[in-house]
Amino acid sequence: MKKNLLIIPTLSLLLLSLWGCSNTSTRPEKTNAAINDGAHPSSLSMASAKNHTSSASAIISDTFTGNNSRLIGRFDRNTDGQAKFTWPGSAIEFRFEGSQASINITSQMRVRFIVKLDGNTRDLWVEPGNHIYTLAANISSGMHTLQLIRVSESSAGITSFISDPQVNGTLLTPPQAPKKRLLVIGDSITAGYGVEGANESCHYALDNSNQQLTYSALAANRLGADLHTIAWSGIGAWRTYGEKAPTAPTIFTRHTRTLADDTTSVWGPSQYIPDAILINIGTNDYWDGSVTDDYSVGMKNLIAKVQSDYPEKPIYLIVSPMLTNKIHESQKQVLTNLSNNKVKVLDLIPNDGTEGLGCDYHPNKTTHTRLSEALEKTLKVDLNW
Repeated sequence: MKKNLLIIPTLSLLLLSLWGCSNTSTRPEKTNAAINDGAHPSSLSMASAKNHTSSASAIISDTFTGNNSRLIGRFDRNTDGQAKFTWPGSAIEFRFEGSQASINITSQMRVRFIVKLDGNTRDLWVEPGNHIYTLAANISSGMHTLQLIRVSESSAGITSFISDPQVNGTLLTPPQAPKKRLLVIGDSITAGYGVEGANESCHYALDNSNQQLTYSALAANRLGADLHTIAWSGIGAWRTYGEKAPTAPTIFTRHTRTLADDTTSVWGPSQYIPDAILINIGTNDYWDGSVTDDYSVGMKNLIAKVQSDYPEKPIYLIVSPMLTNKIHESQKQVLTNLSNNKVKVLDLIPNDGTEGLGCDYHPNKTTHTRLSEALEKTLKVDLNW
């Protein structure tokens, strides 16, 4: 089967067992949490912050107001004083004057974040429970811009900001939101499954999967666009990886949620109007090499829902880079039959293995970069960006 399909990992089935996690979050006793990462510190990004606990614990607020910060992605604000989120790529951005910044986060499970400080990046690991995390320490005094981005999938459970950012100087007005906006709906490829893995022999892990290194995130960053990423490993338009007949919720159901695994959490489309929508769904529908007409019906329904939510906005149907040969052409034909003047098929060309592979045959950093460059070129022309 590898001749026709870069095999979707059996580990996806193991991930499914995590996806039924509880959607209630508790607020245990606060503790200070040291930064725990494989950091790449620069002169600004605080080598000294590693193993540094927050000195601001006494002044950390018990509530998140959102004042002087910008949220990127889908956040549930229904619990007073909290901003809950699950989708990879969800982020907070703020500016401050000072030499230190921290925030209070509660999490159901261990989750990987990326800290971007003045253009420099490093990992930050959020542990289960309620902890204060130092985001910047002992950096040069002055004005700084910081983004804290969740890069782990929704299977890692709900995380919540339960305080505003705390700084030892002044929290400034947040950066203006970009005028350019994108929405991407996808599966493990879009979530960054195994993108940092050494080769196809490794399996999914929190430390080898990174939404910020995916084709859509890389393209959005270079285009200067906000991106909402709605991605769930193993999901399809008709069925989930490993299913002969559908049982698990499809992307049609999950993409409408604020919190990915909460059936009561409904996202209002008017909260974020993208300039274009990217849909990369089909890899898992074809997991055993073939599909029925149900895949076409599922995609048709998904497109109709997206068009209803965002009338007149262009939609790009991306042919899976993990499907090859006849299967690749089969999916491309299904998508072509669904295209029209507002729905375009985008074939970014599959990876034949010569670029190397990420974990469980997923695209690696090299392939995601190439795909992002092709996507960026298309969007620049089509959207006049």
